[in-house]
Amino acid sequence: MTIIIAGFGGIGKTTLAKKYKNVLDLESTPYKYIIADYQKFDPEAVKGKGIIDKKLNPDFPENYITAIKNNLYKYDYILVWCHPEQALPHLERAGIDYELFIPTREALDEYRQRFINRGNSQEYVNRVSSKEGYDKRLPQFKATGKPIVFLQTGETLESYLKNNAEYPPLIPADAKD
Repeated sequence: MTIIIAGFGGIGKTTLAKKYKNVLDLESTPYKYIIADYQKFDPEAVKGKGIIDKKLNPDFPENYITAIKNNLYKYDYILVWCHPEQALPHLERAGIDYELFIPTREALDEYRQRFINRGNSQEYVNRVSSKEGYDKRLPQFKATGKPIVFLQTGETLESYLKNNAEYPPLIPADAKD
């Protein structure tokens, strides 16, 4: 059974997928936008950076939902975008069950630094790590009725999954089949 994790930016989705072969980070950017020469970009570098040469993809969000469905049962975890207005309603309409992973409000300063360290634009850093924005989004996350895991300061998605036995074990990328 695949667990879909809708994760807040900066929780470590991309890092987790690089380290473990049973994890897929389904970054939404290449589905949401048409970006010339997307393959030449580091996907991490594209996140939250105002790339000028991008257009909304008319196939979004259906193409993203299809990608999620096409990868069910291929991975133990599929990590997806968690915007409460732009992403979660599409998952719900498609009947895709998910869990939410978001930081606590107290961890936002740490997340701000994570966004700066990965090179996000100042606009993105301010928008995503602001306490006012968090206070606006939190009731939207709660309104989904889905389980919410609140990651504490110093905690990542990886550390949480490793420390909670109810989740499938993470299989290192270099492990033999």
